[in-house]
Amino acid sequence: MQPYLSTRALNGFHNYKYKATGYTYLDVLHTPFWNWFTELLPMWLAPNLITLTGLCFVFASFGIDALLIMDYYGSVVPMWVYVFRSVAVVVYVNLDCIDGKQARRTGSSSPLGQLFDHGCDALSIRLLLDTCHATLNYPCNWTSALIISWVMLPWILAHWEEYHTGHLHYGNGYFGVMESNYALCIVHFSGYFLGGNGLWETPLNGVLPFKLPFTIVVRHLYFAAFILGAASQVFEQAVRMLRHRPEDLPADERGYKELGRGAMARHLGIVVALLALGTLITSEQGAYGSARAVSVAFGLMYALVASSLIVAHMSKEPVPVFYWVYGLLALAAANRFTGAVDSRTAALVLMGLTLVGYLHYVISVVNQICDYLGIRCFVIKPKAPPAQGQAAAKTAAAKDQ
Repeated sequence: MQPYLSTRALNGFHNYKYKATGYTYLDVLHTPFWNWFTELLPMWLAPNLITLTGLCFVFASFGIDALLIMDYYGSVVPMWVYVFRSVAVVVYVNLDCIDGKQARRTGSSSPLGQLFDHGCDALSIRLLLDTCHATLNYPCNWTSALIISWVMLPWILAHWEEYHTGHLHYGNGYFGVMESNYALCIVHFSGYFLGGNGLWETPLNGVLPFKLPFTIVVRHLYFAAFILGAASQVFEQAVRMLRHRPEDLPADERGYKELGRGAMARHLGIVVALLALGTLITSEQGAYGSARAVSVAFGLMYALVASSLIVAHMSKEPVPVFYWVYGLLALAAANRFTGAVDSRTAALVLMGLTLVGYLHYVISVVNQICDYLGIRCFVIKPKAPPAQGQAAAKTAAAKDQ
């Protein structure tokens, strides 16, 4: 089987430069804490282990939810679950910002670290939103599917934008990644402080100064906040990309990328098609546990497509298309309407196949980069002392003669 990364792609990683912008007030406010905490860490601790530790908190939160409220709604969970959901978000987002500082502190910064960081982000997004879905105690239907996919859109669009402009926007100075994650914490803490499931169905029509022909409940306010928050980010991304001129991209960012308006539209189509099909298959409750399995499968597909887009940017290569992903999504969508296979079996098969494909890609790419750069993913490779390094260089030179 052909490796995912060609020699040319691996060479492209050498010229990769990380260019981020759009940091917010919360980023500035947290920086002294991140610097202080980083200094407490042992020098042997690999940055990717820090990232993975944060991701494990997200896994734990999602796993607890799967055990206690498999179908997202209808079950009363202990109050500590709301607290742990919030803690998991806080731990993840802060460790996600500390790993890079540890890399610079230990002199172990590499393109792999940046890729691993963003790959974990891509994997965590659906899990974090699923946990929020459970907090809101709401079934899987068109409303939940559309809102969650809409919230997932800005993050992957940021990397689409980065591929074509060379810059990754974390926010607009006021609202960004930190604010989005803390917004999830507000949802979880609302459930804790205001009484759990009963809060979300509280009607608000009585406190409005005008009458409405439909009922508004507390949950709808959170829905509106999610929709408007994502819309503001998508709008700003669209404005920047409409103003962007492909010919302005510096030569060192071009490499072998597919650039131009046509390529921008084609890559956008890959993202939109993924989210559209994902919305379709996650809009059904189905048999017990099937909705969560389908959500996991879609989250893995999202992470795979996003990760491949990030790899393409870092290596300055064309964006690959995983046709098997779209094939599985199309089959799952068809089964949703035909019922040829019962929903639980179809969901488990979809999740299993996607997990295998995702793990194969991630492990293969990480191993290729590690081998090429001569590093290890979860261990900081000791550097040879200067004298030893000079002796080794002299020995190599003598052999060449």
